Amino acid sequence: MNAALTQDRNRSAAKISDEGAASSAVAWETAQDALARLCSASLTGEAHALSGWQAACPASLAALAVRARMTSPCMRGFERAGLVPPVPVAEAAKAARTRSAIANGRVMALARLAFPVLARAGIAAIAFKGPFQHRLLHGDPFFCRSGDLDLLVARADFEAALAALEHEGFRQRAGTSAWWTGPLGEVHLDHAGGGVIDLHHRLQQPGCPPPHDIGAFLRDPRRELVGQVEVAVPHRPQAVLICALNFTKELVHRHPSARYAYNLAAGLLGMSAEEHRQFAQLVCRQRLSGTVGLAVALCETIFGVSLPFVPPLARRAPPEWAHRSALLAMVFEPHAPATLWPRRRAILWAMCSGSPGAQRAAEFSREAARMIASEALRRSVPVEG
Repeated sequence: MNAALTQDRNRSAAKISDEGAASSAVAWETAQDALARLCSASLTGEAHALSGWQAACPASLAALAVRARMTSPCMRGFERAGLVPPVPVAEAAKAARTRSAIANGRVMALARLAFPVLARAGIAAIAFKGPFQHRLLHGDPFFCRSGDLDLLVARADFEAALAALEHEGFRQRAGTSAWWTGPLGEVHLDHAGGGVIDLHHRLQQPGCPPPHDIGAFLRDPRRELVGQVEVAVPHRPQAVLICALNFTKELVHRHPSARYAYNLAAGLLGMSAEEHRQFAQLVCRQRLSGTVGLAVALCETIFGVSLPFVPPLARRAPPEWAHRSALLAMVFEPHAPATLWPRRRAILWAMCSGSPGAQRAAEFSREAARMIASEALRRSVPVEG
């Protein structure tokens, strides 16, 4: 089913693109700007963000929104600005909504299966992405299509969680190597009845500073009912921090990351004053002020919004490589030949916390070494394709 959904999405994007989308780099840049402006209107409700959006070809805008999995923010932007979306955009959003309902419904069904299994084994776990995150941040579990059920467990419980899930019919994918279970800290488990669990014992990949205390995300989580099953999920400040981790991770690894930036912006704008205070404390305890500072600065540049940021967190200026046109290409079309990328070490340096002296250099050196070791292991062993 996942493969069929992917093929369906690709066919939809190709069809939209063929129906009048310009192929020039200028047309795509215009579509990127239009989609970012629509996201801004979605976040703030301010119509002035859409001045001049008609310059983008509607078919190009629709195709980009499908590829970026951002049809819902796009439609919400039109709605909050009091504008009628072009027909290609509305049709693309309707099709994407159907795919999201199918895929996210399957993810929630997997959660109903997995959480009782792990509870019987005495293993604490949280569902930290997907429809549960969408419901918390956007009020809609089908806001964006989710392919897998992402679960976090403690490193000490990882093998026991694998065994418990395998006993219930899940199977590791062929080719899963020590690179996946070690540096990446995850494994994909396919169920005979369909669906995939992505089981994690890490929240960040090499090349980005990781949280200092993973266990804090597992202690005293929120509970949501899915049918009659309790599903553990992060509290809002934790969920917003996870958004920052996801955004920077996808940016560093040159994957489409605009939807993660949007999640972060929506999360920051949706928190209460008390939640902002808790968020700032959490970021400092997890030693991630550099990651969050960079992520917020990039979000403000992408969407042209001012995001709330409370002490002791300090607002940062965007790095010199993050001028808006280049950044839009990085987050929307990272694989396009025309996209200009900074070196990964430049992004890592911008994420490193502390003063620009020995502390920052030590953090950079430590994380760069982890990234080099991970890459060496990846090259030395066969990995899942």
